[in-house]
Amino acid sequence: MPCHKTHLFGGGAAYILLMMPLARLCPSPAVGVEWFFFALAGSLFPDVDIKSRGQRYFYLLVLASLIILYTEQRHALLAATSIATLTPLLVKHRGVFHRWWFLAFICALMWYAGSSVNATFGTTIGFDALFFFAGALSHLLLDFGPNRALRFR
Repeated sequence: MPCHKTHLFGGGAAYILLMMPLARLCPSPAVGVEWFFFALAGSLFPDVDIKSRGQRYFYLLVLASLIILYTEQRHALLAATSIATLTPLLVKHRGVFHRWWFLAFICALMWYAGSSVNATFGTTIGFDALFFFAGALSHLLLDFGPNRALRFR
């Protein structure tokens, strides 16, 4: 079972592999750094269902999001976010959060939700979700190896 440092290294490797074909599409160095952090976040995300650094960072981000949603009086989104963040506490480790199809669904949902709130950021959110997914896949590859990580189970 790799530690968080190994998963962060895998997320960095996934970033480099994905940046090779996409470097021309990166509008600025700041966006490249943004994509890097999304790859790192994705590399820790599958362990959100256990006590881990990924879970700690996830819930700190959720707390900040809930505060912003509350101050902007986005109560429906606040409620949906609150309910969705309980999911990791209700599932077993290496369950649904360690499935590539679930991670792809989360990334697609992230893109769809962000695009529907503000259509001009659809492309930005899409690239962020792509790098997040690449980082998450690196986590699965490190945990299971290529044969088990990509099975539809």
